[in-house]
Amino acid sequence: MSDRKPLILVVEDDPSVQNLLRVLLEAEGYEVIHAEDGLEGLVKMELQHPSLVILDLMMPNVTGDRVIDEIRGDVRLNRVPLIVVSGRHDVHESFDDVLGPDNVFAKPLDPTALLERVAELLGEAGV
Repeated sequence: MSDRKPLILVVEDDPSVQNLLRVLLEAEGYEVIHAEDGLEGLVKMELQHPSLVILDLMMPNVTGDRVIDEIRGDVRLNRVPLIVVSGRHDVHESFDDVLGPDNVFAKPLDPTALLERVAELLGEAGV
């Protein structure tokens, strides 16, 4: 069995949310890298091959919506589990059908629910 920690990419431009997610995920034993906008996130996905991506929608330069389109259209990236976190009022209406309602989280985040979903997506639920 591998001792390699799952690598999670957090694509979020708000430093306080970045830090919150990093602290929560590292406390659960995950390795965390971050990107501050969608373009940087796409580059890091290509180079570092994360096990999971947590993505904000409202970011400068390349938005989360565009990142989702790019990921879903790329056979090298479209199998990476994706969780959306957003302060957008319509986040569930806009993304439940695309990602599934369990993969869409409105801000402020419920840390317990988010960590449970991360574990499920990485095949670690109940471990």
